[in-house]
Amino acid sequence: MIRVFEPRKALSTETAEWLREGSPLADVKESENRESMSEDEKRKSLQKLYHSIQEDPDYRNERMGDVFVPGRGGCADGCLVFVGEAPGREEELRGIPFIGQAGRNLDTLLAGVGLDRERVFITNLLKYRPVNGAGGNRTPSSQESRRALPYLLEELRILLPSLVVCLGLSPARPLLAQPGLKMSRSNGILFREHGLRIFVTFHPSPLNYSIPKKREALWDAFRRLREISSGPSHCHSS
Repeated sequence: MIRVFEPRKALSTETAEWLREGSPLADVKESENRESMSEDEKRKSLQKLYHSIQEDPDYRNERMGDVFVPGRGGCADGCLVFVGEAPGREEELRGIPFIGQAGRNLDTLLAGVGLDRERVFITNLLKYRPVNGAGGNRTPSSQESRRALPYLLEELRILLPSLVVCLGLSPARPLLAQPGLKMSRSNGILFREHGLRIFVTFHPSPLNYSIPKKREALWDAFRRLREISSGPSHCHSS
């Protein structure tokens, strides 16, 4: 049985307040209320959205890189969307999400459960690389995540996925409006929020993948993901 947690509300209080206060995406709606678009229409809408992000003076700050890394992949209705934290150095150099070692680990996981990377859509909560004082990667701040969240919701609204897979807690916590979410209690669990089915698993980082217990937890979650994504999902509330 796959455990499902139902939401208390469609939008978190913080996100709803942010939208009311003049967000450039004040028309964000739950994805289940959006009419389907063709793949070409989706790609055009995504390009407009990505332009809006790059034009937003409050999205990118001085503690981020200056290379915009958009989402990429298949976008047919019912596609799977994988959401990571933010681009890293290799992603910034090539402008493509998940092409570093974490991306290669993700490729291995996808292939291992019969999923084709070219047919899923891969994106990040933040579209710019968060940089620390030494020039390395850093975890996005809560303020940066809140600013990026409405844009991610709009991206998902356009894509109309059958399932959103959060790779790590950085995208899962803001998307589920659960800042205290723990991976020990959420890996391999299916949630419902914003009119979306949201599945959570560890991030396939080199560190996580090198630890046998976490690597096995990743594989366990991806095997559950295969069950959910192959045919109708029979879900039960917890």
